[in-house]
Amino acid sequence: MFSVISKQLSVITICCLLLIVNCNAQDTLKKDTTQVHKSFVKKVIDVATSKRKFLLAPEAGRSPNTGFYTGIYYLQLFRLKGDTDSRASNIEAYGTVTQKSQFYQTVNNTVLLDKEKWFLRGTTYISKFNEYFYGLGNNINVQNRDLINFDYFNAIQKFTRIIGNHAYIGIQGQFNETFNLTYDKGGILDQSNAYGKGGSRNVGFGPVFLYDSRDHVIYTRTGTYLDISAMFYQQQFGSQFPFQNFIFDFRKFIKFYKNDVICIQALANYNWGNVPFRQLALMGGDVMMRGYYPGIYRDNFYMATQVELRIPVYKWFGMVFFGAVGEVAHTLGSFNRQDIKYTYGIGLRAMFIKHERINVGGDLGFSKNTKTLSLGSGESF
Repeated sequence: MFSVISKQLSVITICCLLLIVNCNAQDTLKKDTTQVHKSFVKKVIDVATSKRKFLLAPEAGRSPNTGFYTGIYYLQLFRLKGDTDSRASNIEAYGTVTQKSQFYQTVNNTVLLDKEKWFLRGTTYISKFNEYFYGLGNNINVQNRDLINFDYFNAIQKFTRIIGNHAYIGIQGQFNETFNLTYDKGGILDQSNAYGKGGSRNVGFGPVFLYDSRDHVIYTRTGTYLDISAMFYQQQFGSQFPFQNFIFDFRKFIKFYKNDVICIQALANYNWGNVPFRQLALMGGDVMMRGYYPGIYRDNFYMATQVELRIPVYKWFGMVFFGAVGEVAHTLGSFNRQDIKYTYGIGLRAMFIKHERINVGGDLGFSKNTKTLSLGSGESF
């Protein structure tokens, strides 16, 4: 992402130099240089935020776990034929390869069909990567961790049909597999009582209820989103570790002043049964509890809430301020105030597709023990 921004800044710099030379060569025209500058800047912004329907961005960097890495991000917006009044559907794909022969690839889809009578949402993810494992529950030492390596495939799709005003009901299915899992013998994972230490394969199905009155599925200013779903992973479906999952995801968006927006989210993720450690409820990441490493705290149950303030600062540039609290627990009855975690942070946004309000940017989140920087397209929620 930073590579894209750098290239665009370079283009702007070169164009500015050419403009100065051109103005000096045409002094006889006696134009108002201030007016010319304003006109040029407007043209640059118009070109950068033109009415295109896609966003393409490369990435590059380096980390101790991967060495050098490079990748690409692609977002395609579209409306199906005859659905010109519907909100924009989208498909986003991003992939990365690393110096240490690692990779991951993700495809997310949000498709509105037949004038929003049908709603298809899902994610397909495949990777050969690694992550840190800190242990289970709240009583972990964040200074101690294992680096685990694994291959991973996950595909989930939710298909719903409208039943009323903004209300949908339907079914969801998921295939999840972790394999070729390696870690240090005698380490944290090896000594834990986690399920799935030798890998896991689970297949689940379940019902979904969705209420969605958002004005836009990527950058929302007004409306309500409520997703209530249950997933049953049974041996009859091909699951190695039978368990049940329930998710409650509520979001509210309130527009005030001009285009400032207050965003509120409440999330509950509950699991019962023999849950593999990579399918436990995870705290952290770039959506909820930004500031914590993804999965630094994990257990059967997880509850969190966050508030975000989105402020357009100047034309295509904006900022966000956010804060969140959350907690994991092994049983519903073991939640307590002493284990509540908090995060807060700030983010920057640059609008790259103006007519669809598509931003790119980054969030810097802080927690008690860690901090994280996440870069991407769109909003966190």
